[in-house]
Amino acid sequence: MRTANYIRPGAIEFREDATCPTPAAGEVLVTVEACGICGSDLHMYRNDTYRESLVRSTPEGYEVPGHEFAGRIAALGEGVTEWTIGERVVGVTGLGGGMAELVAVPVNPFQLVRIPSEVSAPEAATTEPLADALQMVRKAEIKSGENILVFGAGIIGLGVIQAIRAKGIEVGRVVAVDVHDRRLEKALEVGATDVLNPKTCDVFEAAAAICGREDDYRGESANVSVVFDCAGYIKHIPGPPPLEVALHLIANRDGRIICFGGYEDRMLIDFGYMIQKEPVIIGSNGYAAEELVEALELMRTGAVDRRTLISHRFPLDQVSEAFEAQGRPDAVKVMLTVTPEAAVAR
Repeated sequence: MRTANYIRPGAIEFREDATCPTPAAGEVLVTVEACGICGSDLHMYRNDTYRESLVRSTPEGYEVPGHEFAGRIAALGEGVTEWTIGERVVGVTGLGGGMAELVAVPVNPFQLVRIPSEVSAPEAATTEPLADALQMVRKAEIKSGENILVFGAGIIGLGVIQAIRAKGIEVGRVVAVDVHDRRLEKALEVGATDVLNPKTCDVFEAAAAICGREDDYRGESANVSVVFDCAGYIKHIPGPPPLEVALHLIANRDGRIICFGGYEDRMLIDFGYMIQKEPVIIGSNGYAAEELVEALELMRTGAVDRRTLISHRFPLDQVSEAFEAQGRPDAVKVMLTVTPEAAVAR
């Protein structure tokens, strides 16, 4: 079987000699057509962060990443009766395995869902990150007129903006923050009203100029009611972590900070505004099962366009080049195409 093999930070290779998996009871075997490189995969590629939860080992000892993918059912495990061979499906695995020709997926509504005929495999391979975004928006409980700020305009942050717009929430300003101009351009395309690059501005001052400055006994804020932290902590990016900036930005009353981005290490932050402003900090990890279905329905109806977020496509045998591309400033979402059907966008 053809597969990727993650070796160590900065090193991932293509193999052609892996043992094909077989589905256990309650699983299906999926022929992978397209698999995305997730932000967590990139954390691992940079410094081994989350490695133990992102790769699936083959009998040969190859460590296969990939947990957001689309393909067709190739075989059924014992006891599986509600699925048929040949059905198009989105698969989500907790321990990787998707960057390969075949991967076993448990049959449950959190990990396996049917793809509408109108949605291509590369689009469908972005279902899981869009479902993550839908959960974040649900948890934020955004009220009409509130200003929103999104740290990180990668596939997750852009999905948050798409979800807000697709749901028709009547927000105030939607501000995207990222260090890569290409991603900020994409944020404007999918519905942000304003974009900020920390390399060229003071994020607090710029956000306050856009959304309005508050200053009272609780301190100062940029009148941002909800901050989505889709960046987390990336060690090589200078400046305070997004969570510290979020605490400064967040409104002096009823603020919510939704944390999703991964953390590459421990970090030091000034937590004073947490006490002064009393915001709610909410962690978000994953999605509700129905949000996988909702994400695909948004794609099917055209309420969101995920194709525009796929910036690069590589065949599986160029997996090393694909990971390098995902780390470059011009990348939004890099997609590995494993079969010919997935190599052509619909």
